[in-house]
Amino acid sequence: MTSKNRFSGGLLVTSFAASACLFSLFGCGAGSTSGPLSLFGNPINDATTQQPGTGGPGGVGTGGDPTGSGNDRTIVDPCSEPETRKLVRISLRNTNPDDFIHYFLILVAFVSSETYPAGAVCPDDINLYTRNGYTEIPEGTSQNFGNFCFVGPALIYFHESGRFRSSGGVGGSTLASAIAPAQGSQATFDEFFTAAGAQLPVPDLVIFHNPGTGEGANLKISRSSNAPCDLLQLAGERPCQQDSFYYVDEFDLMAGSTQLGTGSGRRVPSEMQDTSCQCRGFEEPWHSLAPSRVTANGALCSEFLRGGRIEYAFLRNDTNPPFPQLVWRVTDSAGSIVHDFDSRSGVR
Repeated sequence: MTSKNRFSGGLLVTSFAASACLFSLFGCGAGSTSGPLSLFGNPINDATTQQPGTGGPGGVGTGGDPTGSGNDRTIVDPCSEPETRKLVRISLRNTNPDDFIHYFLILVAFVSSETYPAGAVCPDDINLYTRNGYTEIPEGTSQNFGNFCFVGPALIYFHESGRFRSSGGVGGSTLASAIAPAQGSQATFDEFFTAAGAQLPVPDLVIFHNPGTGEGANLKISRSSNAPCDLLQLAGERPCQQDSFYYVDEFDLMAGSTQLGTGSGRRVPSEMQDTSCQCRGFEEPWHSLAPSRVTANGALCSEFLRGGRIEYAFLRNDTNPPFPQLVWRVTDSAGSIVHDFDSRSGVR
């Protein structure tokens, strides 16, 4: 069985060469040719929305939130959002005292349009995104990126192009898409995504994914389609098992086994707290932006909020049973906790 993944129309659509659904959420019959996966619950595109904590599809709705649960998932024009809600603050830290972290951070933002009616980006704010390191994918075009095909109008931020260190650095100095080991029990923060956090235009999706290019090509273990916008990829390449970050030494050489499991040198989305892989059981290897009117107590387990903060912490703990090795704490613009660090992590 083969498949091809494309982001389009507010959906990740998985098309099949065989008459069965590889990642079916909504039930595909024996003769089906496609099975959509909702990115952000878009009633206009007739996708489903989900209620917090249910872990399964709910009913489509465009009305208000009569329950007062803070789960009003109606579409709001992003052009009406105040400037502070067009941003999110992100910090990254390494709690592991033995290894460097080499990570691959991708932020994906969809431009509000007929293609993406629920996209996070006001068309007038495209320059805000490109000034802050996003690359534009214009309407009517698409871009291959690792296992994904991104269809415009969209914007992609790939932090430091996945480079372990910036030019001129040697050993563990001048790190780029990497974090030095913790100092004993004191976590080390990323040089860009510091303890204070780096503020960036808000994306629809946060994905840790090695596209297999540049410095990432030397580390990547899982296979990717070379051209997902054009070619069928192997059915066995599950999105939740794709390379996301690595434990390495100061020379960017893998630390530990190159196989999944205890002692692994790599981690994948299913090992990260609150990706849809981990908390909802879907083949969606990302964290996603909640609809504008959703509040801290109404967000799904995989969602963050506009104007808020995301704190990521990398771990290395190979206990059994395993628990997430990239954990997060999410707060809203007022500082209220949306999701706290997994209690088993010991991160505070």
